[in-house]
Amino acid sequence: MDILKVREGIPVTRNLIYLNTGWSGPSPSRVTQRIKEQLDYEMERGPATLDSLPRSRAIHEELAKGVAGLMNAPEESVALTQSTTHGLVMVVNGLDWFPGDEIVTCSLEHPSVMLPSLMLQKTHGVKVRIADIDPKDDKSIILAKIEALLSPRTRLVYLSHIQFSCGLRLPAKEVAELAHRRGAFLLLDGAQCGGQIALDMKGWGCDFYAIPGHKWLLGPDGTGALYIRKELIPDITPRYPAHGAVEEYDIRTGALKLNLEHPRKFRLSTTSVALEAGMAEAIAFQREQGFQEIEARGMALAARLRDGLRSIPGVTITSPEGGETGSALVTFALAGREPRQVVELLWARGIAARQVPTPPAVRLCTAFYNTEEEVAQVCAVLGEMGR
Repeated sequence: MDILKVREGIPVTRNLIYLNTGWSGPSPSRVTQRIKEQLDYEMERGPATLDSLPRSRAIHEELAKGVAGLMNAPEESVALTQSTTHGLVMVVNGLDWFPGDEIVTCSLEHPSVMLPSLMLQKTHGVKVRIADIDPKDDKSIILAKIEALLSPRTRLVYLSHIQFSCGLRLPAKEVAELAHRRGAFLLLDGAQCGGQIALDMKGWGCDFYAIPGHKWLLGPDGTGALYIRKELIPDITPRYPAHGAVEEYDIRTGALKLNLEHPRKFRLSTTSVALEAGMAEAIAFQREQGFQEIEARGMALAARLRDGLRSIPGVTITSPEGGETGSALVTFALAGREPRQVVELLWARGIAARQVPTPPAVRLCTAFYNTEEEVAQVCAVLGEMGR
């Protein structure tokens, strides 16, 4: 991977140290150019002509194929979405729920996991069981805590693969095995995963997995994808049915033949072809760097960052110390400073970070386009604060 060449294509790297990819990633020039080209084409040639419609379909197919390659999944198991949350809610609301059914999740969760679960508790009498997981727990402890909450009533295990609040990486394959032994499904929020780590739907045994296009993939807002294990597609009812949800219908007789098995049944009637082109280009950009190489570089930079933070007086690292539960999200607290204050002080020095709530901390994200020199600069600035 030629980091200098990569950075030449990402303009933000010339202006500041961007360590907030876990919120939203900075797009490469070629991604925004691809979006602009499609918008210009639609402006000049019309968005719905005999020339432009096949072009739109080709872009949609390009993106679906790109997502399948990114996720190591069959193309017929991929549904395109507008965000991670969009994909998650498609699954949660698409299942049939009954009073007494159970969802197992954990205490560190993002609202996109916790709120749909609590809504089902309120509207359908579903019981939400919450594993109290600590960011420092190792894999065996995490699995034991999840397993202890599984019961014959467990319908869904619903977790973030990497926790936004502390960077804890859960063992996807082992959690899938636990869920399946109890006859439950596994739905993973991959908001912090697509573009950060190499994805493997076939190897992990996931049932459902949702990702965004705008975070670590460095694509545009308003894009995402959902993996659904092929044999489970008929089990998920589209709650916002558009034309793709049916094979045919007759408004006079009420006859309706549903599309049960193809993921196009989840597609909304109108989506942005330009944004789809941007996400397709973002995936192509990362594929050229190598998904495994991207993961390895982000992890190496995170390890370097943790080493630097340990040497700063008053710093407590609140994220995992690396290894199989670590990721490229590093969180820390600085004695005598509120996380918000640290974020503001970093920004005054041209460093983009964010605060997180559980536990209260500052979060830094080491993406593959960041450098060792940037990590050293950040640690130097934090060292000044610590002193």
